[in-house]
Formats: sequence, C-alpha cells, structure tokens
Amino acid sequence: MFSLSPNKAQEGCDDNHPIHIPEVSRQDFERLLSLFYPDSAIQGDLTTAKEWTSVLALATKFQFLEYRELAITRLLQLASPIDRVLLARQFDVSPWLRPAYLELCKRDEALTLDEGMRLGMRYVIMLSEIRQSIRANKRPSLPDGNIIAFINQKLM
Repeated sequence: MFSLSPNKAQEGCDDNHPIHIPEVSRQDFERLLSLFYPDSAIQGDLTTAKEWTSVLALATKFQFLEYRELAITRLLQLASPIDRVLLARQFDVSPWLRPAYLELCKRDEALTLDEGMRLGMRYVIMLSEIRQSIRANKRPSLPDGNIIAFINQKLM
C-alpha cells in the first residue's frame, strides 16, 4: 500500500482500488462488517450457520473477542452437531465437543456418507464403537453420564 509510486493508484485510495487482506474473502469480510454496520440493529443481518461461521473465522483471526463470543452463541443454535464438532476443532471451542458427540451417539440415524467424510475415518470409527456400545446395552436407555464416559475414553 505504501510502497507504490505516486503515479499509480494505490491500494485503498478509492472503491476501485480496495485494500486486500490476505486469506480473507470479500464475502467473509462483508459478513463481519455487517455486525459493525447492520441494516437492522434489532435483528441483525446474519441468519445462517455459514454466515456466522465467516464471522467466527474472522473474529478469531483478528481477535475480536466479543464478536467471537457472539458467533459462538449464534452457531450453537444454528449449527448441526457435525458442524459444531468441526468448528470446535478448528476454532478451539472445546465446550461444544462433548454435547455434539453425545447428540451424534444418541440419535437414531447413522452418520451419512457426507458426515463421515467431513469427520474423518478415525472419528467415524470411534463414534461407531460408542453407538454400538449404547445399542448393546440391554437397558432401555443408557444415562448420558455413561455415554459421556465413552466419549471421554474414545474421542477426547
């Protein structure tokens, strides 16, 4: 930005020559800016897990702690258990891991192929072992504390 000759248009001098931030997409940056300058101060502009994931990524990168916490709060409501596991690993939101794993272990449906690909083989096998242990138990339902113990042993 400061190393260009005065004859050339410089980064940031006008809308046609924006400042480029490495590894930050325009869309992600616009989502972050929507928190600073919302169209609706009451509702906000962001409504999807994908949008809030952009905010979490940039708020973490730029150490905007309040916006990071806001994104974490919103994503807890919007993101699927698989997404919470992946985001928890990527952005160090460890309080999400056990509850998300618990949801995955207790749900009736098996992991889908897409979910398995996203989690990775190691985690799919360990989740499968825990799910099998739950189903092998003769009681109608295994207490959550017992399932958490399996999760701690296998996944944490």
